[in-house]
Amino acid sequence: MFGDYYYVLAADEADAKQPRKRNAFRFRRLYLTYQRDVATDFAVRFRLEAKDAGFAQGAKMEPFVKHGYIQWKRGLGTADIYLGLSGTPTWAVAEKIWGYRSVAKTVLDWHKIGSSADLGAAFKGAAGRLSYHLMVGNGPGQKPEDNHGKKFYGSLSFKATDRLILESYADFNAKPAGRNERTFKGLVGWQTAKGQMGLEVFTRTNEQAGAGGAAQVIAGVSVFGALPLSATFKGFGRLDAISYDTDDTADRLFIAGLDYAAAATVHLMPNVIVESSTGRTANVQGRLTFFAKF
Repeated sequence: MFGDYYYVLAADEADAKQPRKRNAFRFRRLYLTYQRDVATDFAVRFRLEAKDAGFAQGAKMEPFVKHGYIQWKRGLGTADIYLGLSGTPTWAVAEKIWGYRSVAKTVLDWHKIGSSADLGAAFKGAAGRLSYHLMVGNGPGQKPEDNHGKKFYGSLSFKATDRLILESYADFNAKPAGRNERTFKGLVGWQTAKGQMGLEVFTRTNEQAGAGGAAQVIAGVSVFGALPLSATFKGFGRLDAISYDTDDTADRLFIAGLDYAAAATVHLMPNVIVESSTGRTANVQGRLTFFAKF
């Protein structure tokens, strides 16, 4: 589980969703997971997720199915086969290297470029230092299929050394009326027992239907890292930059904070998040984020 107390220190006057001085305690995620082997070569996983509906929404937290799959171990040579609602490879590697999902989503997740899980079939395995994750799914994530197309995912990651990880990722979402979506991403990660850093670069093309329809291209980069300050404290930070070619706008995200390990699975993390966009006053939030694994 993780959540925070947040206070909006500054915001654009036109931003009705996050006006200045808005503050609240909130749960941003609650997970309850059941996972076990059901046979020598088979395992199952069932995970429920719930979160705060949002400031003044008037709705209680309602859980939904985040994961629900059968895992066939070594079902295809050296690869495990996953059938059902399982995690996608879109930001799985990046999220592990970033290490602070409790503070903020990775750059693709933040900008809703993909989904963390999808309903379909996946193949995951490794050959030496090379790991792969291939998947075909409906596309809408946990929502029901709404068209005849399917989404294809592929991730190849290479552990060049014990600390250096390289990943190449691509996906193609076949959608009706020529509104296909294509994503390409590269990741360089450096991970040790004490700290980590990473560089993630991506481009997303949203095709437009109709004669003369110009495709929208979204491009972005994310730089992040965390370093130990003492036995119980780490400092972490991140900077994202996103550009949209159709309207010449750009978004920026800056995150900085401290991670206090109160226990091995309990963390308190004061942090500041600054969001800015072309032509708008920056949104600045101060947070005290808490995380616990049980």
